[in-house]
Amino acid sequence: MKTILICPDRRPAVAHLATRCPLALLPFCGKTLLDHALTFLADHGVLEVTLLAPDRPDDIRQAVGEGEKWGTKIRVVSVEREPGIAEAAAGFRHEKSGWMKQPWDVFVLDRLPQLPALPLFDSYEGWFSALRAWLPQAAGERVGAREWAPGIWVGMRSQISPEAQLWAPCWIGDRVCLQAGAVVGPNAVIEDGAVIDRQAEVSEALIGPGTYVGALTEVRHAAAWGEQLVSFRTGSLAILGDAFLLSDVERPVARATSPWYARLAALLALVLTSPILAAAWWRCRRPGQKVFEPRIAVQPQPTAPDAPGPSLRYYELNGLSGPARRWPQLWSIVRGDFNWVGNRPLTRQQAAELSSEFEQLWLAAPVGLISLADSYACRDAFGEEARAHSSFYAVHNHRRQDLSILWQTTCRLFFSPLQHSRP
Repeated sequence: MKTILICPDRRPAVAHLATRCPLALLPFCGKTLLDHALTFLADHGVLEVTLLAPDRPDDIRQAVGEGEKWGTKIRVVSVEREPGIAEAAAGFRHEKSGWMKQPWDVFVLDRLPQLPALPLFDSYEGWFSALRAWLPQAAGERVGAREWAPGIWVGMRSQISPEAQLWAPCWIGDRVCLQAGAVVGPNAVIEDGAVIDRQAEVSEALIGPGTYVGALTEVRHAAAWGEQLVSFRTGSLAILGDAFLLSDVERPVARATSPWYARLAALLALVLTSPILAAAWWRCRRPGQKVFEPRIAVQPQPTAPDAPGPSLRYYELNGLSGPARRWPQLWSIVRGDFNWVGNRPLTRQQAAELSSEFEQLWLAAPVGLISLADSYACRDAFGEEARAHSSFYAVHNHRRQDLSILWQTTCRLFFSPLQHSRP
């Protein structure tokens, strides 16, 4: 059997939904709308599909290929505008037999075939209502999803903190990371690869694929995808410039080691702070006690942080505690092994304990003398909070943020003791 499927063009009522992809490729509980429709057609014996694509047809072609995934033959036809059903039938339905029964012989993907009574693009609230109605059926179509509790579906490879709260109904996709204190639901959909940081709250909302929701951030009655936030009630679009609130979780691009002036600054800092070495030598003056303690770390792998990388040798000072132990790592900056700001070095055992894809981003950033976790005074250097900060930094590191981390850490180091000493 054959059918003609008309992909929707941009719709004014939900214009912001089409900013990142065609409406037909919107995420819908782990799959795209088009994927759900083609699955329905394949289940009903359709062997040939003609896709009419008025909006970004190249993206449609890349998403469906030639139909191998569904066992159908798919032909994508680029059209200037969205045709009506009668117009599409007159232009592309040449054979008289072998077609699906009405209305599925020629139809517009403005609603799911499985939910024909719920239009998708009349309003943002209507679109989200259809998404909520789809939740019970989504788990049955998604391989690898399990019912965590009544009305709560979670992907098999998702990382859920024991301290996170889930309220039914909600959908948690695959490779999602929920940090401690995160609250998700009711009526929440978290798409694949999203990260909900500690104490963030998501209810009556959609979080798009690969989206980071920052700590203490609340998303309600809205769709968040990357830095974009669309209100269901007003239809307004907000672009958040603060990556600590909303942003994309993407694989970072490799960044070069410190420039020459940063290395020169590290060499100057070595000279000016040399009394630290004298203090360490004095405390380690007993026979057999070494001043420099060697450490072995895993070098960062920006393109494949989950793969084992080569080793990196660096040193710490014995006899001292706190930041002073890192004094020899100034020389690592001079050598080009470290940056002033980056993620702290990990041993191979620690690297192997990074379980989720989000945590493995720790190894996608340069090794640094000072980290984002230092600026927040994380007590456990390898704890859950430090992992979240390190993974976040791997995606959103830039010079301005590095300067902010240096300043905050310096202020904490030099001024905090003065504050504690006041009467």
